[in-house]
Amino acid sequence: MTASVTNLRLETARLALLRVEESTDERRAEVRVTLAWEGKEHVGTAAGAPADSERPSLVAAATLDALAFIDNDYQLIDTSTSWAGGLDVAMVIVDDPAGERPLIGTAVLDDDNRQVAFAKAALDAVNRRITQSL
Repeated sequence: MTASVTNLRLETARLALLRVEESTDERRAEVRVTLAWEGKEHVGTAAGAPADSERPSLVAAATLDALAFIDNDYQLIDTSTSWAGGLDVAMVIVDDPAGERPLIGTAVLDDDNRQVAFAKAALDAVNRRITQSL
């Protein structure tokens, strides 16, 4: 199964989430997340158990892996969902080795493409830190 996102405005000073791709079989799931920055694509991967419940963590971990060109010290702590304001929300918690508290990012879950929300939430969690590095 593959989930995709259309290109975002690359002329802005933000990373663009281009694609979230998933491949699974009975023993393993692999997720590839492609980000774009200044016309270059950066791909991150994560692999693990094929259970649907594990996919959000794989997507978030692959997103953080794609950010290794900026900083490879970001480590995933957890992913979860919450209900807030009548919306289903994806949450990603990331360890910040330079800070005292973990970084938390959120994104609204879309039933058509739930995994993309976890990639967006991972980016949201580290956004302030990575814009200082870019």
